[in-house]
Amino acid sequence: MPYQLILPDIGEGVVEAEIQQWFVKPGDAVREDQPIVEVMTDKATVTIPSPRQGRVARLLWKEGELAKVHEPLLELELEGEAAARDVPGSREVAPPRPSPRDGEGDAPRAPLPLSREAGEGQGGGPRPRALAAPAVRALARQLGVDLQAVPGTGPGGRVTKEDVNGTRNLVNGAAHPPASTRSGAPAPLPPSPQPPAISSAAEDEVIPLRGLRRRIAEHMAISKHSAAHFTFVEQVDVTELTRVKERIAAAAREQGVKITFLPFIVKAAVAALKKHPSLNAVIDEARQEIHRKKTFHLGIASSTEQGLVVPVVRDADRRSLLDLAREIERLGADTKAGKVRREDLGGSSFTITSLGALGGLFATPIINHPEVAILGVHRIRPTPVVRDGQVVVRDVMHVSLSFDHRIVDGHAGAAFAYALIGYLEDPNLLFMELV
Repeated sequence: MPYQLILPDIGEGVVEAEIQQWFVKPGDAVREDQPIVEVMTDKATVTIPSPRQGRVARLLWKEGELAKVHEPLLELELEGEAAARDVPGSREVAPPRPSPRDGEGDAPRAPLPLSREAGEGQGGGPRPRALAAPAVRALARQLGVDLQAVPGTGPGGRVTKEDVNGTRNLVNGAAHPPASTRSGAPAPLPPSPQPPAISSAAEDEVIPLRGLRRRIAEHMAISKHSAAHFTFVEQVDVTELTRVKERIAAAAREQGVKITFLPFIVKAAVAALKKHPSLNAVIDEARQEIHRKKTFHLGIASSTEQGLVVPVVRDADRRSLLDLAREIERLGADTKAGKVRREDLGGSSFTITSLGALGGLFATPIINHPEVAILGVHRIRPTPVVRDGQVVVRDVMHVSLSFDHRIVDGHAGAAFAYALIGYLEDPNLLFMELV
């Protein structure tokens, strides 16, 4: 029987992965430990090697498709003695290798099952978990729909929002309930209508929604579906901060460090979060719990050619301005080069996003789920303002803060915003808070 390479349990709650790239094709001879396929999860991109020597009989997934953990990825025809040793039910254990884009990584990896014989079942264990995106699972919980009972009409049997809503409508009487079978069991639910296909002209460029862009799309959809966004916008007079930054930047250059405004903004955000700890938090939707963090791991949204990535500055409260500048520069360079390390992603409790030179007057940033708040900063412009009854020109920047209104009340969000603004407008107050 053909030997099946299966998608291993990569851990960290990952239940599915997107097939990014096949390194082999049917008919290719492969050696043991040869890279076979690259897959992308919500956490990282991983290269899976072959645990056996043989010849590729069949690829079971196309690039861009989603496979569930423990599902077979391809079939191998084993050669000679290796094939004779394998019997139905056997399994191999070997760790997946990190992709070069994820860096080398020092985190230990447990051995993971990578293969099984074709036709091997799951041994009468619990029924397999329905294949659905986190946003669909959240919707099902909200509507009281059992995902296990919903026939998936998406690719590979994936349960979509339309499937969940269609089941809910049937339960609520919005459609005729399914007729019972002769045995008395309910008949399968009819498939939900799918969105109509978009017509395309010959000159259109059609780009598959896959890889990092699909992960970003899913993540943003989860945030907009689950969080009750409200956005607070205010302007900040950063004239004094500009002067301080210029003086510090000159001294930092002598140590080979480039100082931008971002380290100051990170320090101001940390100081404001200490005064308003309800914003340094994440929400566990499944358990309906709010986790207020005692650490200050701040996400810094970074734009890349593939999309927006959010590397994390760990322990921002314990870092000096120079250390913050070095770390922010390192993370930015690694992210743009596609080499951000796995340990530099995830685990943040508050995020800062900057439009940089593009600026804009203000924006409504989308919260980085499962966090409850995000800060957007915009371009600094010389702006006429009134000071002591006189019109003067000052350096002014707008900040846009989005909060999850389920967790953060309006007055709490505004209080945090003005605490942040106070530190940015008066660097002396900020320096008093520095560790």
